[in-house]
Amino acid sequence: MARARILADKDMEELRGYILGLYKSFIPVKAIPPDLGGAGELRRAEVLEKELSELGLETERVDAHDDRADGGLRPNILAILPGKDTRHTLWIVAHLDTVPEGDRGLWRTDPYTVVVDGDKVYGRGVEDNGQGIVTALAVVWYLVKHGLEPRINLGIALVSDEETGSRYGLKYLLEKRAFGGPETDWFLVPDAGSPDGAKVIVAEKHILWVKVTVRGRQAHASMPHTGLNAHRLGMIFNLELDSMLHSQFAEYDEVFEPPVSTFEPTRKDANVDNINTIPGVDQVYWDMRILPRYSIKKVLDAVRAAAYGFSARTGVQVEVDVVAADDAGKPTDTEHPFVRGFLRAIRETRGLEPKPIGIGGGTVARYLRRRGYQALVWMTCDETAHQPNEYTRLSYIIADVDTILYYLLRVA
Repeated sequence: MARARILADKDMEELRGYILGLYKSFIPVKAIPPDLGGAGELRRAEVLEKELSELGLETERVDAHDDRADGGLRPNILAILPGKDTRHTLWIVAHLDTVPEGDRGLWRTDPYTVVVDGDKVYGRGVEDNGQGIVTALAVVWYLVKHGLEPRINLGIALVSDEETGSRYGLKYLLEKRAFGGPETDWFLVPDAGSPDGAKVIVAEKHILWVKVTVRGRQAHASMPHTGLNAHRLGMIFNLELDSMLHSQFAEYDEVFEPPVSTFEPTRKDANVDNINTIPGVDQVYWDMRILPRYSIKKVLDAVRAAAYGFSARTGVQVEVDVVAADDAGKPTDTEHPFVRGFLRAIRETRGLEPKPIGIGGGTVARYLRRRGYQALVWMTCDETAHQPNEYTRLSYIIADVDTILYYLLRVA
């Protein structure tokens, strides 16, 4: 399949220089949320706000207050480059914050120094979500440099707090009604993807985390008849729960990877410190990623019914507490004109057939979908987020810029 292009070879070389300069300006400026031990995103936001202003865009800061953060603020930056049709806006949403670097001994380079090795760029946050930031600004840079007017408005939203729940970021912007309505504003979130750029995320699973506590009766291990072993009964209950969940919520949806709801017992709290004591309390945590066809309430009701039945049958007390619950919202409509248009741009610039998919992980797109917005999560990447020696490829970013420009200039 022949490929269409906006960028000429000389444009790509100039763009490469712009991207590297931009990375070097903000990657060394840490933007770790207070919940992860950092000072927040303010200093990085100031660097990028200045860059947007130098590109000629008027910026708006919508700051959430957080006394734990530098300056007491969690910044969110909005900017719009007007298009020919000002009734519609394509927003590119990227997040300012990153997770910490973790064990520095696992890094081959300084995580906060941008290191270039051929096509690869290394550093904490260069992919997650620095790639989204530089992609958005590089699109603006090209349009401004060449005096080109997109068919619709191009909006840039650089948000805080994605890594720890978006309370001070995109959720805050939605509460403040910072965007237009779902009929006028569409969203591209460059925060996940695939190495060929074919995967386009249009749906996510509901997320439910629960803690299961089994309360029995502690006793000496040599006198088990005087106790009620919460550990043994906890294992039995959790195995029964595992079987019930996979049986009762077993439908397939081929859009998703994997195409089923997943129910995984993960963390287990310590019970007793010594071997010769029968534990009276046992606690296990579950990570559940639920297909949108099932509601969180339906799954939670089934878990609590199983706990009630087991308690009545065995004499232990089984408690189910919700640690986190996050509704994914209605999947993006693949027949919406924006979605069809962007898929066309991928098809024509990449020479491949885009594949709309659903994922189990969570992105900020779920908050947009819950408000009725059409949102696509897409970029070209090797998925190195949160890893030591995180990297992206310059060729990936340039290809993504070309696809977005093609959509804005020829399709929208």
